[in-house]
Amino acid sequence: MRAAVLEPRYPWKEIPGSSHLLLLERAESRGEGISLLDLGFGGGELARRLRPRCRYLCGIDADAGAARALEGVLDDVFVGDLAEGLSRPWAFPFDVIVAGDILEHLPRPEALMPRILSLLAPGGRLLLSVPNIANVTTRLALLVGRFEYSDRGILDRTHLRFFTRKSARTLLDSSGFRIVGEWATPMPVELAVPALSRPPLQGPGRAASSLLARVAPGLFGYQFVLEAVAA
Repeated sequence: MRAAVLEPRYPWKEIPGSSHLLLLERAESRGEGISLLDLGFGGGELARRLRPRCRYLCGIDADAGAARALEGVLDDVFVGDLAEGLSRPWAFPFDVIVAGDILEHLPRPEALMPRILSLLAPGGRLLLSVPNIANVTTRLALLVGRFEYSDRGILDRTHLRFFTRKSARTLLDSSGFRIVGEWATPMPVELAVPALSRPPLQGPGRAASSLLARVAPGLFGYQFVLEAVAA
């Protein structure tokens, strides 16, 4: 599910409003001394940044190399299948469980949601991000008869499930969760057009993408980040 640790499939994005920064921000909002489980931690940037805030920091990932790279960062780690990892005993329930860009890689994510729910401490939060298949780029591609997979992005060839804002909400609602926060991330246009990653175009480009995601999230949102608690 993940590429080599030195070249993660999805490198950390410092773009304002990115799912990476939103997940980090929401986890940090839970305060100090938290217990956190990172599902599919990949390159481990989120875990490294949150380590100082955690009394108990754990992860599950299929990549043994990724786990070795986080020795000394994670207090406990399970290498292997996500379902097996969620079913194993952990020392404490979790104040935060992060499922960043992971559910779309599963054939039946709904089957794992009850187990995720059971691992949350009272008042604990699930933070998840999923790509928006209803984004304007895929809509336009379908309009001209194209549905082509790629190495990354919304149509990543390893994606087994696709989500819209409504279906992401439905997954949580039907699994015993109550949504307490939702954000649409702006399209990372600067990754596709390098000129937009540098001044003078960087600022206006980021502002335009953020505005569109706020005004029409279902159309211009690139991903959805949701925060949920037990219903």
